Amino acid sequence: MKIVSKSIMISVLVVVLSALISVPGVMAAEKLRYSSSAQVNDVFRGEGVSRFIKETGYEVDMFVCSSSSALHRLFNGVCDIASSAEPLAPNHAEFGYVETPFCKVPMIVITNLETPVDNISEDQLRAVFSGEITNWKEVGGPDHDIIAITPGKDTAAFKNFSMLALKRSEVKYDFMAYRSTMVVTSVARIPWSISFVTKGSADRDAAIKILKVNGKFYNDKDYSYIQTFSFVTQGEPSDPVKAFIDFAKSPASQQRMKESGIVPISY
Repeated sequence: MKIVSKSIMISVLVVVLSALISVPGVMAAEKLRYSSSAQVNDVFRGEGVSRFIKETGYEVDMFVCSSSSALHRLFNGVCDIASSAEPLAPNHAEFGYVETPFCKVPMIVITNLETPVDNISEDQLRAVFSGEITNWKEVGGPDHDIIAITPGKDTAAFKNFSMLALKRSEVKYDFMAYRSTMVVTSVARIPWSISFVTKGSADRDAAIKILKVNGKFYNDKDYSYIQTFSFVTQGEPSDPVKAFIDFAKSPASQQRMKESGIVPISY
């Protein structure tokens, strides 16, 4: 009988502990499921998420992918919040999805460090990525073929560049990288190459040359190619999603953005 009683007590204890663990906030930190655009993650290098975890105590399960994949994960209930470098389609608002823009980040035109060209016009850039210009001598450089590199077609960088620079015309290329962030490595290694990517950290961008466009550098006023980064949620956010967005929009976070050349969107 004693053995039976102990078995019953152990079974009851297991059931009670299981029930307690399953209750949010009891014996376990509440977890935020976050799907991040690779571009957003590359800009912030995961530092914002680390600070959020440290300062709030929330756990974060982060998955890095393209903007399209991040949004699809949200639409399918795989995550609680997504960050995206591409805007939502207008019809998504009808299904209760809320877009919260939080910063503006320039898209930069990059080339190999050895390329002796510092500036390219918008017309020339459009001609390069439409296949009309194929040699550096046509844009003020030496007689070498241009190697046009792009990120994958499903990335926000590709879609935004197509809209901003080519006005949605077909983008032509010699080589396509899987992710937008991979083009930096490709351009750094391939002579006479050219590409485009979201402005990243100084240490990342030290490996490539950033071209002026129409004589404007990426942080100059009236620079042409600016992207908006947003958080997307299903409905109005509540904790821990709301806490995450509030943290990203806090004065301390916005100051860090400014120090990195990013323009925060204030509310």
